[in-house]
Amino acid sequence: MVKVSPKTKKISFQITLPEADTVYVVGDFNGWSGDATPLKKGRGGVWKTDVKLESGDYQFRYLVNHNEWVNDDEAPAVPNQFGSHNSVVHVEFPAVKPAAKKPAAKKATAKKSSNGKAK
Repeated sequence: MVKVSPKTKKISFQITLPEADTVYVVGDFNGWSGDATPLKKGRGGVWKTDVKLESGDYQFRYLVNHNEWVNDDEAPAVPNQFGSHNSVVHVEFPAVKPAAKKPAAKKATAKKSSNGKAK
């Protein structure tokens, strides 16, 4: 499963593999490096990691125990050059709206008494 968080601009990769000893997410965003992006194992054998990516389409797969390629069943897939498929994540962040300008605060002015001195 892949989740895109517009607020943090991070992509969360998650896969359940209770029997795995190691899991890495490998893709075009990390040069298809087999050890660049490890996932951490949590409860129930759920492996997770977050990656900060720019908007775009990214192909990826999970590398399990350094020798087994696994696709994300919940992500779209495209054929690859090896006769199998790569998973794809589409990253799109909404345009950031400029912050509205706040009205300038009014300056406090001292009131003068009838004799011309500030109160």
